[in-house]
Amino acid sequence: MKISFENKVALVTGAGSGLGLATAKAFAESGAAVVLADWDEKSARAAADELVAQGHKALAVACDVSDDAQVEAMVHKSVTTFGRLDAAYNNAGVQNVLAETADSTREDYDRVMAINLHGVWSCMKFELKQMRKQGSGTIVNCSSLGGLVGGPSVEPITPPSTEYLGSPRARLSNMPDGAFA
Repeated sequence: MKISFENKVALVTGAGSGLGLATAKAFAESGAAVVLADWDEKSARAAADELVAQGHKALAVACDVSDDAQVEAMVHKSVTTFGRLDAAYNNAGVQNVLAETADSTREDYDRVMAINLHGVWSCMKFELKQMRKQGSGTIVNCSSLGGLVGGPSVEPITPPSTEYLGSPRARLSNMPDGAFA
């Protein structure tokens, strides 16, 4: 079964490599105009250039999702370039330094929380504002398995993963009919 995203605009964070890049390519191959956002602008730009060379509509945006101003600018650039935002795949995230909680640093914990939790919240905030304006849209948040199971070396990624595995359900009440988060 092939799903069509013709005349739709999709925003993917963490799109410079891995699952984010694969998702951006899948959106483009299904007809969507795609915004590839990543803190590594060079990788996002190379991926977007490759999609454009294949005949797809794509835009690279440098964005550190832990910075609200950059996230707001990312959504704004997406909308000013393509006219709307129909789908968002919030995939940007980092892995903590593998260490038991007693041996991990506060700096590593703060970095993981800033990107993996605050970053998802910030993306949803600005994506939802746009989707509310246009009356529709869909958001998917990618999470770590650490949100469902724990272990001695995954504690720093567990709280953000657990939070955004459950939080979208609570945000549905803020969306217009036909919009999903």
